[in-house]
Amino acid sequence: MKSMLGLVYAFAALALLVALTACNPYLVAQSPAPPGRSARLDSVDGFWGLRYYRMEISTGVAMALTCNRNGPCEHVKVVSDNPAIVEVRPASLGVLARTYAGDAKTEAAIVVVGKAPGTAKLHLSAEEGERDVVVVVIPAPGAPGSADRPAQLPGS
Repeated sequence: MKSMLGLVYAFAALALLVALTACNPYLVAQSPAPPGRSARLDSVDGFWGLRYYRMEISTGVAMALTCNRNGPCEHVKVVSDNPAIVEVRPASLGVLARTYAGDAKTEAAIVVVGKAPGTAKLHLSAEEGERDVVVVVIPAPGAPGSADRPAQLPGS
């Protein structure tokens, strides 16, 4: 009987973990990289799905992202652990997006700006959940240190 109860608790914990993982918002890149520069957003998946995002951006490049989970995110707040490397600003793209219920809301957007070469972490929180983004800012082509560009992002 104890083993059956343990199995029920384990299954309930697993179901809760899956439900909580699925409740976080998703980010979508909305702007392309300028010619000769880098601006990309990649998802890093684990066994239970999306764990966090990884971004590579050139110094001086701004990249727009939208936040969505069954419609645009609400009350989005993003914090950079190193604003000298990566600056984040709220944005308005002036685009309506359909919600799960079928009505339209303005897209929730942010702009990420690469300020200086290095690595920083962004933490996004919204009513719909939280996401982390590891950002690698690389030097602009022709800038001092641009030959030291990593061949790939950390963790890839």
